[in-house]
Amino acid sequence: MFDKEFEQIFDIAKKKNIQKFDVFLTQENSFSVKSFRQKVESFKYADSIGLGIRVVIGNSAGYAYTEKLDKQSLETTMVKAKENAEYIETDDIIEFENYPDIEKKLEIFHPEIEKVNVKEKIEKVKLMEKSAHNFDKKVVNVPYNSIGNDKMFTKIANSKGLQKEYVGNAAYGYAMCLAQGGKETKSGYFYKISDDFSKINSKEIGEESAKKALELLGAQEIKSGKYPVIFNNEMGADILSTFSNIFSAKAVQDGLSLLKGKLKSKIANDIVSISDDALLKNGFSTRPFDDEGYPSQTTEIISNGTLQSYLHNSITAKKDKTKSTGNAGRSYKSTVTISPSNFFIKNGTSSEKDLYKFYPKCVEIVSLSGLHSGCNSISGDFSIGAEGFYYENGERKYPVHNFTISGNFFQLLQNIIAIGNNLKFNMNSIGSPSILIKTMDISG
Repeated sequence: MFDKEFEQIFDIAKKKNIQKFDVFLTQENSFSVKSFRQKVESFKYADSIGLGIRVVIGNSAGYAYTEKLDKQSLETTMVKAKENAEYIETDDIIEFENYPDIEKKLEIFHPEIEKVNVKEKIEKVKLMEKSAHNFDKKVVNVPYNSIGNDKMFTKIANSKGLQKEYVGNAAYGYAMCLAQGGKETKSGYFYKISDDFSKINSKEIGEESAKKALELLGAQEIKSGKYPVIFNNEMGADILSTFSNIFSAKAVQDGLSLLKGKLKSKIANDIVSISDDALLKNGFSTRPFDDEGYPSQTTEIISNGTLQSYLHNSITAKKDKTKSTGNAGRSYKSTVTISPSNFFIKNGTSSEKDLYKFYPKCVEIVSLSGLHSGCNSISGDFSIGAEGFYYENGERKYPVHNFTISGNFFQLLQNIIAIGNNLKFNMNSIGSPSILIKTMDISG
């Protein structure tokens, strides 16, 4: 796709004597439908396309982008990128390569998703809302529920002869509902992402969101103190996502990560392993290459508690005299950064049920608030609001709310003493099983 436009860009570069450059194009097609009180609240098709050009002159790189693909717009964009390169200096060493393809064939595009008609999607979202409402009379509202699908096409080429492209797609369903008991109102949400629309079970999503809200009714205060804490798999993923940038080689090199100089050092409990796997089967960020065209791979970030690697693109890899991990990220509007693919804490050996039996008392965290304002991604310190459940002897006693958990992410990694086998990814492709922390400070 877009072969004609890319040929025009290369012709323009030749005429302008631009020798080092790359071209990055994305085209996204998305659909979503929301219902409210069994009527379609919103119905949206969104199509976007954009093309970014990076020109390298000496030690400088210039970027420019366009959302129009006619020949004049492409020429203007190339000229702007060249002009920007003449004014912007950098210490980065940017080299383009014609990287090889991966040998593995990835199944990331699923034609059946594109065949599901709008009527079926509307029926699915209405059933999802209805299932949440009908689950219990205490469910008073389903303010947000959505069914949708996304398709993304990516193409990259450079002056070294590289030219690659791929397309991927996925479907999703999401519901959030409110339950009321007396004067108390609690919210609950549930989501599902899949490469198969038939696996987006509207009834399950609606009922699970209702169940989560209902379980939090009747919440009590909790006394301040130190408690063993279990992050359920969704909250484990949220914590990992919040601090994922500490594993970026760019952050390390810029002095924005305390992991500088920690390679091959023990930074977590022996049972903790974290992987970035762009080749993961059924992963929602699985891809054949990154946004520089570098072939995708599986990278062990932490193995049995030891830091094995940072996430690299080709620029940071050259600075560290190592190889890229295939984690270059960019949009057509932006410069090249570092981005995880399918990034996750690996499953442990404990069942989810067993985690609650390690200690006579513990607190399960099922909801977090203030993750961005209450977390320092450099120091690792956090102080965030939470909701959850209080357990005794492996049994849930009652929900708890209006409390704050505080600690440090680096210490948390060391204090993980058990990991469940229920890995789940969030909608940003960050995943975690349920994890048990030896002790954390809770302020009620």
